[in-house]
Amino acid sequence: MDGPEISDSQADALPSVSVDDAAVCAEAIITHPSTDRPAETIQTVDSNRQSGAPQQPHFPGVQSAPDPSSNRQSGAPQQTNVPGVRSAPDRPVAVIIGDSIPRHLVGRRLSRRYRVINHCIPGMTLQKLIEFSPLLLGDVDPAIVIVHCGTNNNASHNSAEIVSLLSQLDATVKSLAPDVKIAYSGLTANGNCIHTDIFICYVNDRIREFCMDRDSYYICNDNVSLAHLSRDGIHLNRRGTVQLAMNFISFLRSTMSSFHTSTQSFRMDLPNYQPK
Repeated sequence: MDGPEISDSQADALPSVSVDDAAVCAEAIITHPSTDRPAETIQTVDSNRQSGAPQQPHFPGVQSAPDPSSNRQSGAPQQTNVPGVRSAPDRPVAVIIGDSIPRHLVGRRLSRRYRVINHCIPGMTLQKLIEFSPLLLGDVDPAIVIVHCGTNNNASHNSAEIVSLLSQLDATVKSLAPDVKIAYSGLTANGNCIHTDIFICYVNDRIREFCMDRDSYYICNDNVSLAHLSRDGIHLNRRGTVQLAMNFISFLRSTMSSFHTSTQSFRMDLPNYQPK
């Protein structure tokens, strides 16, 4: 339908309308087709455009989705829900303390159900570990503590003294976290001296007996052989680190209640873990 005709004098008296104003008017009419006050609608749309607010179309009866950029701008943490895996604040904490043997283990690759923290320090002895345990554990309130220490005590202590130091360490850790589960990792082989290697086997037997008396866990590392050692004959090479990581992974899996009802084939894959 054609509108009323406008004379030339009347057309000159009308205010000029720019292209941007025309776009705003068109957008206001499309977004709010039933509005009776288009002037206020146009002003609202124009103010949102000048403030940089995102333009979202409105559909009757449909709720608009929340803007993810609002959480990003406000600094709110964004959580990604993964089926079967709890978020980081809800996961129990497992702390590894000890000497340099497990220092290359990456915590996030050892377990998805535990938040594993590796606090192994090169040159650590049992005496120093007892002293630094409050600093290493801190305020994390661990559910599991894995201890791998004693390599640097072989030359200066006998098996009875090593077990005595483990007893002091056990009391210290339990005083910091009364409900913690402690697992003692067996010492790895030594390729420099056969007598030292035999002594390590004897110490591991004493550690296993200690774990049985203290109702603790023992992680057997007898599958870490001389072929898993580096050139110095003490530290682990890449294959040895992988083997030690597999032993720790098997232990962490066995501590979860969901894995206690696993099949027999999975139990056969855990020959190195001896429960308490």
